[in-house]
Amino acid sequence: IPSTKADMDAETAPKLMRLIDMLEDCDDVQEVYHNGEISDEVAATL
Repeated sequence: IPSTKADMDAETAPKLMRLIDMLEDCDDVQEVYHNGEISDEVAATL
């Protein structure tokens, strides 16, 4: 589990979310962790 956070901007956040979704859909993947911190303003645009 990550202990440091990385702020995601409006350009990077959708890419991160797509990557997480793709990894979670993979049958060989059991857990997905990331250190991306998405602000409320950026999350509202997703």
